[in-house]
Parts: sequence; structure tokens; C-alpha cells
Amino acid sequence: MFAVADLGFGLPVRVAAVLSPGPRVAWYAAAFALGLLCRARPSATPWVGMLESSANLLVLLLSILLPIWSFPLDATSGAAGSVGLTSTGAANALLSGGAMILSFRRSQDAALAPRGGSGAGRGRGGA
Repeated sequence: MFAVADLGFGLPVRVAAVLSPGPRVAWYAAAFALGLLCRARPSATPWVGMLESSANLLVLLLSILLPIWSFPLDATSGAAGSVGLTSTGAANALLSGGAMILSFRRSQDAALAPRGGSGAGRGRGGA
């Protein structure tokens, strides 16, 4: 759905930080392939969820940090630039970052949950 909104209607709602069309198409293709992997191998779903959350958190952090890191170079070259987040940008970063961390933790819990078996003798209080 995000790929259709982006590529079909020009609304980069999912990977707005990736500006050129080539990397956006590659991102959508990778996401689609990972979705097919989850469909074929449901046991891989939590691991894919952790991978996606990690990648999205990395993109979010880089979108905040790259302008800050490049500010000294921009200032010495005379280029005008701004550093910091607007209140809208900060709210977006907090909301989406919190959702990504929650998604990572839920996927992590699902990946580490015991699978199958009766559970006798394992875990807490097994007799």
C-alpha cells in the first residue's frame, strides 16, 4: 500500500527520507520480498519484524543526526542550514520511534518464546 501511494500518487509516506526513486523502489522490493518470506516461513516473522524495526530506527536516527553532524561543515562553507527539530518533527520522531521500539520488543518476545512441547520441566516452577 505504501509503494502504491508513493510510486503511484507521489506521496512518500513510508520512506520519505530516501529521496531518489531508485532506493525507494529497492526498499519497497525488499519489504515485499520479506513479506513473501514471512508468508512462506511464519517462524521467520519475528526476526523480520526486528530487522524492519531496526532499519526504520536507523533511518529515523540518521534523519535527525545527519543535519547535526553536517552543521559544522555547512557553517564553515557559508551554506545556510538549520539544526534541530521543529515541534512537529520532534512529535513525529517520538511517536514513530516509540512505535518502532515497541514493535522491536514485541517481535523479540515472539522470537524468544518457547515453541511447541508440553513445557514440563522447563521454565518457572517446573516440577
